[in-house]
Amino acid sequence: MDIMIAQWMSHGLSRSLLFDETVLTLSASHLVKGAMLVSIMLFVWLWVPSNSQLGKEKAQIRNRTTILAALVASVFGEIFARLLSHYSAFRLRPFLEASLDMQVPERLQLLAPEMIANSSFPSDHAILFFAIATGIYMISRSFGIFAFLYSFIFIALPRIYLGLHYMSDIVIGAAIGIGFSIVGVRLMRNSAILKRTGSWSMSKPEIFYPVFFLFLFQVATMLEDVRAFSQLLKLV
Repeated sequence: MDIMIAQWMSHGLSRSLLFDETVLTLSASHLVKGAMLVSIMLFVWLWVPSNSQLGKEKAQIRNRTTILAALVASVFGEIFARLLSHYSAFRLRPFLEASLDMQVPERLQLLAPEMIANSSFPSDHAILFFAIATGIYMISRSFGIFAFLYSFIFIALPRIYLGLHYMSDIVIGAAIGIGFSIVGVRLMRNSAILKRTGSWSMSKPEIFYPVFFLFLFQVATMLEDVRAFSQLLKLV
């Protein structure tokens, strides 16, 4: 099934340079990917439904502990994915498979040397952003559905179309992200430390939000700086 979908997607590649370059730009854009989902997350962070029975402050703290738990869970999901990738069979990205002959944009071909060493299974993007969408869904069903649809259309589909991932890479990654987020929220949302952190965002916003911004910046950029600095450890 993976091969069939990849081959079907490859038929559309190279037919329109403008379309392919647009999809590649969307796929590489942190504004379109992480920043958009983080902005939705921040909306529900501050949002209080009109029919809430908890009162404004309690409702906000519950929203915030849910988001924090989902973010923490997504980190564990990423760690699990790295272990899964390390101990499972290596999987070359579809656009690098000679048998598929995918005519991807030249900008993507230039990234081949650094991508050839990284297994495509599972998708880090799917884990992180579907975990965030799940946290949003657990606060607001309507905003959560929008976040899921947005993640699939603007984050997952472009990566399948360009041959960066097989469909199963995305599906398994999304399942890991959703699963870790659900379990994490249920286990951690009522923990003392997250409740204290949620309260701290109200009592000490001048301290909390600068730190939170730095964390969300890394989330929105797929932990690029963390990954880059971690490479230095290999030189030690």
